[in-house]
Amino acid sequence: MKHHSNQEQFELTSPKTRNVVIADLDNIEVMHTKPKKKKKLGAVIAAVVICAALILAGAAVAFLYSGKDNLKRDVVIEAGSEIKIEDFFTTCPADAKFLTDVSAIDTKTPAVYMLKVGYGEFFAENVTLRIEDHTAPTGVAIPQTQFTQAKWPEATDCVTELYDLSGIASVNFKDELPKNSGTGDFNVIVLVSDIYSNVAEISVPFSVIDDHTAPVITGIKPLESDGDPDGLDFYVGVSVTDDYDKDPLIRVDDSKVDYSKNGVYEIIYKAIDVSGNICYETTTVTVTLPKDGAKKKNTGGGYSGTAKEIANKIFKDYGMKKGTDVATARAIFDYVHNNIWYQRIRGTQTYEGAAYRGFTRHSGDCYVYYACMKMLLDIAGIPNMKIQRKASSGSLHMWNLVKLNGAWYHCDATRYGYHLQGWFMCTDKQINDKYHRYDGYQYPERAGGSKEFKPSDTPTPIPTATPTPDPNNPTSTPTPTAGPTPTTDPAKPTNAPATPTPTTVQKPDDPTTTPVPATPTPAEDKPTPTPTPVPATATPKPTATPKPTPTPVPSGEE
Repeated sequence: MKHHSNQEQFELTSPKTRNVVIADLDNIEVMHTKPKKKKKLGAVIAAVVICAALILAGAAVAFLYSGKDNLKRDVVIEAGSEIKIEDFFTTCPADAKFLTDVSAIDTKTPAVYMLKVGYGEFFAENVTLRIEDHTAPTGVAIPQTQFTQAKWPEATDCVTELYDLSGIASVNFKDELPKNSGTGDFNVIVLVSDIYSNVAEISVPFSVIDDHTAPVITGIKPLESDGDPDGLDFYVGVSVTDDYDKDPLIRVDDSKVDYSKNGVYEIIYKAIDVSGNICYETTTVTVTLPKDGAKKKNTGGGYSGTAKEIANKIFKDYGMKKGTDVATARAIFDYVHNNIWYQRIRGTQTYEGAAYRGFTRHSGDCYVYYACMKMLLDIAGIPNMKIQRKASSGSLHMWNLVKLNGAWYHCDATRYGYHLQGWFMCTDKQINDKYHRYDGYQYPERAGGSKEFKPSDTPTPIPTATPTPDPNNPTSTPTPTAGPTPTTDPAKPTNAPATPTPTTVQKPDDPTTTPVPATPTPAEDKPTPTPTPVPATATPKPTATPKPTPTPVPSGEE
């Protein structure tokens, strides 16, 4: 308490009120002052707001960090499977979605994509999607009946219906074939790999037979000729059977016959089965030259007329017209392959003459096989062309290039030496050997992804009224071509055609579309997928703007 002259003043305070007492000598006055409530309330509210903001911010940060922990930033799916938002979260939020449009991504093709995913109003993160192929190819074994003396099959001959999402890269035997193990039944493993090194093992049953029994020829009889060798049909009424081989080869040797002189001459029939067993039978041909210009009818039987007339009769009589071009071409191929035996021809031949010889005498060289195939394919309205081997020695070999199922395939019906089985509907790889080297740039693109080919010419309008070729008979007017002079040992070419890049092989709907190669398929290097440019990271767009489709990222850059 302080004293001031005539006045004394003192203060009393309390937690709730503040009283000021002023006393003097005469009076004592007590004054009450109100507390400062407004200022204190404002401070409290500000503190509460700050705390709440800090709590919310902390919660938001915790929310974001918990979402990132829940996110899978690098996801791998199997090629061909569905892209799911659930795969990108350990526990997927209910409103999670892709912020990048994934609807156009082809999951059948392995690739790497940069995507953006998100949920709620705040969460949006970049992720990587990897589409990979870890699935091995599939295929079906073709049971093999093998003869000890015959050529053993290639791995590609032992499996069929091969399928892989990414494409078949190679087909090989796992181990060497047990060629010297004698006869009996056993399984051989064929390895089928795709371009991503996924390998399937297919077990192929083998039954090995030691066959030493020759075929049997029946129906041979003496023949008569008026001196025209093309009028003879050596095979009318003749048949050949074998205990194992369903289609033994039969040929006739008439080299001792002089068709320009009267006389009786010996001819020799020879039948060969798949094991190499040979049967010989002989008969005679009596040549009687006509007098006074009259011609004696040959007793050999067979068709008469021009080559085209005979071809039309054969096409009809053998029921070669089938439901599809592939089936029709196969019927034509089988007839030519099974009814003509190989014989070297001296001199040159015209196209008509070569076909006539094949249809009537059932013999000839590769040009005869080609001509007969072409004439019958023309009748069927199936596009085809001649293709021939490129050889520096001048020796030739030719066969047919046929358009089937919208693509060009090799069809070689020649039945000579080691190609007793022929080649039907083969790709470049399946017919790749020293007898079939050719300049790919001279021909259209072949099935199987050939790299060397002649591009199709761009059609130009025809200014004048020129007759349009019959679409059902596109090559009905062939130009006579000089026949080849084959050799028994075709020269080895200097340049082999480039190995085509493997492509996806789909399961055929029609079993007849499966190529039937009889030649080895060379081993192939595993191709490397071609990378595509690295895209920019996809960014979410406003809802009114379409979302961009991501571009694959080359996996090597990840």
